Amino acid sequence: MSNQLAVFIDFENVALWAEQEFLDFEITTIMEFLQGRGPVVIKRAYGDWSRFSRYRDQLLNNSIDLIQMYSLRAAKNRADIRMAMDALETAITRDKIETFVIVSGDSDFGPLVSKLREYGRYTLGVGPRDVTHPLLVKACDEFVYLETVLGEAPEISAERSQGDQEAARALLRKALSVHSQRVEIPVSVTRLKQTMMQIDPAFNEVHFGYNQFRNWLEDYSDQMQMFSKGLELYVAPIEYQPPAEFTLTPFKTTGRSRSPQPIQIPRDIEQQYTQIFSRLKMTATDFATRRDVLRDIYRELTDQSGERTTDQLLDELREQYEGQGLIRSKTTLRQIWQMGFRQRAYNYKGEYASVHVPVWLSDEVKSEADFVKMAESGFVYAVIHAGLQVKKANLANILVGDTAQIEYIDTLLEDLQARKLIERSGERYVLAGKDSIPLVEDAALATIIKDIDEMDLPENIEITPAAARTMARTAMVQRSQDFAAAARNSLLACKMQWEAVSNNIDGASLEDLRWYMASYASVKAGEQSQVHRDYAGSRPYYLAFFSLVTEDDPLWTRMRGLVNPMLSYYWANAGREHGVTVAGKQTPAQTAMFAATHSNKDLRALWVEITQSLADVNPLLVSRVANQLRLTRTDSPEYEQVARQLDQMLNQ
Repeated sequence: MSNQLAVFIDFENVALWAEQEFLDFEITTIMEFLQGRGPVVIKRAYGDWSRFSRYRDQLLNNSIDLIQMYSLRAAKNRADIRMAMDALETAITRDKIETFVIVSGDSDFGPLVSKLREYGRYTLGVGPRDVTHPLLVKACDEFVYLETVLGEAPEISAERSQGDQEAARALLRKALSVHSQRVEIPVSVTRLKQTMMQIDPAFNEVHFGYNQFRNWLEDYSDQMQMFSKGLELYVAPIEYQPPAEFTLTPFKTTGRSRSPQPIQIPRDIEQQYTQIFSRLKMTATDFATRRDVLRDIYRELTDQSGERTTDQLLDELREQYEGQGLIRSKTTLRQIWQMGFRQRAYNYKGEYASVHVPVWLSDEVKSEADFVKMAESGFVYAVIHAGLQVKKANLANILVGDTAQIEYIDTLLEDLQARKLIERSGERYVLAGKDSIPLVEDAALATIIKDIDEMDLPENIEITPAAARTMARTAMVQRSQDFAAAARNSLLACKMQWEAVSNNIDGASLEDLRWYMASYASVKAGEQSQVHRDYAGSRPYYLAFFSLVTEDDPLWTRMRGLVNPMLSYYWANAGREHGVTVAGKQTPAQTAMFAATHSNKDLRALWVEITQSLADVNPLLVSRVANQLRLTRTDSPEYEQVARQLDQMLNQ
């Protein structure tokens, strides 16, 4: 019998984190991840469902039992106690359940996990990286960060500090030392990873942007060698002399920097296309399913226009597919829905786009063919937006699975041209009405572009995308230690990439230029505000960052980990400019409340001014903060007042 799982979810802990991080909390994604580990026979979530009512349908659709725990201040640990009791009872009475999954970041569950391990159960913890207590991580047999489960970790890992990488190197050394002491060298790659996870249950190569453990190991060839024996791979310390039956396996990445390179720009054009689609979470592999779902969305919106929200429509579609014996998760349906959303195929009648408001078809959609064509043209638009050449046969191979379907790509190009989103410029397609680098037309980026223009490149420097990437990686390592050095090297990467894109150097993408510019904006804002205390001077860089990092752009997945702290600092700096300090670590919503309702009228006025500027460059971000304020449980009417104030800014 397959390994059975019991899942216990501290829902308040993870849902509040998700809301504060501006992630759309998708329990379906978590359950799909866990179901890949084995059959989930017990699924329970604990929380006050009057507080989290909007998640109930999603939880019930995943057959999760909702355990009601009323929020009583005098008994704030009631949910923790009930969850621990249920888990222990299950361990005692259900001996066939081998794996217990605790979804939480609360250290209070450490003793529960330790007791489950005493009963011989394998414990898997799942929780947010930044809020999970180390005691809980160490208590588990294995711990997976929630960001990894939600598919965010590889992109965020580009911003990890050098300290994380050094900790991973130390962990590898410890594991090799353990096996050396046991005279188990060479040790198989599989066994080595198991030992590393025993030492640090949170270790996972995915956190560093690698999809295989072997690929992660290859970045540490200065510490160990890899051998093969039969079909299995083995690892040994660098000085080890293997017996004759072991064959030295050369590293595929010999000569690479010892700093992990989690995000690479592949040379093959199809890989570049696929990487862009992956960042946008665009479904590009199953043409038949994509077409089927898009047609069903069109029919549903035609038959019941404006009668349902996006969430309701997708739930109904999922149930219909289940009745037909088709396994199509809500995550997949939402990704396909997003294709139409990015191409403005829906209409929200003046409401800000959300899965919780009624939806209609766009007035531009006249037929099912129009809708499908508009949605699928997003693939081609994403390629052009990234500054890459349109290779029709390669795109057809990815989207349709047939390189001969060039007419299909031509149809999508014609649709984008008809809607005046792109135009032909010589042998290339470019964004309509834009310069060869369209960023020059964005007023919010004027300060950064001026910095790039004034930057002098060192003599004899190599102007290639690879050189720009190396400089950008150096800046990433420096950002946690030296803002000034990180800003200087980020700007140098921007200048090099700008020149490479302008001169059409092979492999130079506009998408990477925008990434380097966003990185530069973030560290320059930090340098101005935290080093020079020039809070007003930092604002153009904050606004440039928010102008670049929007939800409908690939940068959102790359830079999402910075959005929350950048937004909090943006508003907190308004207080510092008036000698007012925001105490402790605050969420953006809390910081907004602090500044918007402060007794200092000059601070309140400045907050209105800079928030209006933010709403002009990234309205959806401001809308999310307004929603977060409304979701905050409080008896104070000020939360609703500030939320309405944000709504007014969005409507100006």
